[in-house]
Amino acid sequence: MGTGRSQPGIALGWRSGMYEEAWRTADTLHEAPPPTRLPVLPGVDLSARYLLAETGAGAGGDWFDTVVLDDDRVALMVGDVVGHGARASWVTDRLRAALAMALQDGADPATAIGRLEKFSRRVPGAEAATACAAVLDPATGDLTYCTAGHPPPVIGSAAGKARYVEPSGGTPLGAPGGYEVCTEHLDVDDVLLLYTDGIIERPQCTADQATADLLRAAAAGSGASRQPAERVTEHVLQLLNGHSDDITVLAAHRRTPVPAFTRTGPAVKATVGRYRDEFAAWLRALNPELVLVIGVHNAVLELMSNVVEHAYYDSAPGPMTLAAELAPSGELEISVRDEGRWKNSEPASGRGRGLALAGSTVDALSVDRTDAGTTVTARTALTKAPSQVVGEVMPSTEPAEFSAEVANGTLLVGGPIDITTARGFDRILREVARHATIPLAVDLSRVTQLASAGIQVLAAALRRSGRNLELVALRGTPAEHVLALTRLPHRTA
Repeated sequence: MGTGRSQPGIALGWRSGMYEEAWRTADTLHEAPPPTRLPVLPGVDLSARYLLAETGAGAGGDWFDTVVLDDDRVALMVGDVVGHGARASWVTDRLRAALAMALQDGADPATAIGRLEKFSRRVPGAEAATACAAVLDPATGDLTYCTAGHPPPVIGSAAGKARYVEPSGGTPLGAPGGYEVCTEHLDVDDVLLLYTDGIIERPQCTADQATADLLRAAAAGSGASRQPAERVTEHVLQLLNGHSDDITVLAAHRRTPVPAFTRTGPAVKATVGRYRDEFAAWLRALNPELVLVIGVHNAVLELMSNVVEHAYYDSAPGPMTLAAELAPSGELEISVRDEGRWKNSEPASGRGRGLALAGSTVDALSVDRTDAGTTVTARTALTKAPSQVVGEVMPSTEPAEFSAEVANGTLLVGGPIDITTARGFDRILREVARHATIPLAVDLSRVTQLASAGIQVLAAALRRSGRNLELVALRGTPAEHVLALTRLPHRTA
């Protein structure tokens, strides 16, 4: 499989052993580095799976790509280069880039394929390569596509039916012939499937049987009640019983656009905790990759905490508004607004980490302060990695509560450490450290969010204890990510 070590989406409910299980599964799946990231979009949910033919190979001859065009349409591409291994990978990189560039320049799929064919004449090893390009308008469902010696796409419906679209009749790259655009339409909840021919050229399987099997798998996945794009790619690869070719599947589910998230309430700690959990559920439904979820969660928590601590210091708590919207480009914009007048942190207070930490976990952050209040806006592009073939670890749907317990000389901490729980965590940490007879390890692996308020507690504890306190976090967890960002001394388990 060519997905790389795809990490599961984090939730406000952490399961013991979740990350180790994901990595053990990945190690058994014959992986390669992911060929591309998938954008997370409001009107289209994408899923891709990539499986290599050669054991131990780092890359193969199949490829896929997705590009959001300037007019918010989405270009979907798959291709197949003759051969496997490093040379085939070299060819695929060039063909993929050339086709994506043509589509980004505004070419329709047939024109883009035509340009790719001309370009391929200057790429040794590109002879007889095949490709399929499709452009979907999420707003209208209009689809244009073109194939170059490639099997036609499949459209599946929420009713559990699937059909092949009309082939456009184009020839492989380097062969005589031309290319034409075909048109189709996707209703809301339809799934478009692009794939390479390895899925229909399976050992011990006739072509008729393989094409019928693919339709059944696409129909079953399209009829799933949740994440039909994921279910389609999952069902398709479940057809495999041994394979002799690289295999790529790319699915696009046209969905009702994800609604914006907006909440307004008093700027108090209880509001922070409630909005934190509600926003986490909204973000989790988008299913971006783990590292982005960690960053966005922390940014939102820091921005809300800053409002509570600074915006209404000389008056009763006023309103705080948290808003988030996913743009058609795949960029997430988050804003936190207040109507107060901020106080500045004293230089020696040890505070003021919030905005810096929030800014380090997103692509861009801006502050607009006026007499009417302050708006802090964070922006970051949401993506996800191609999915694993099997063994996916689904996040818990229940928010975790803060917890702390001592076991075998280790303080095990779970749930969020933020403005609402940091003071209690500080009391527990001081009490446990005071009674410890050996150096104390604080295991933060089950912490779902580590905010600046928690960083302040840990930094103070490290100063107090010298070498008698060790912070531990499992690789890839939210706490490990934030500890690395803030450079607090810790051990990665």
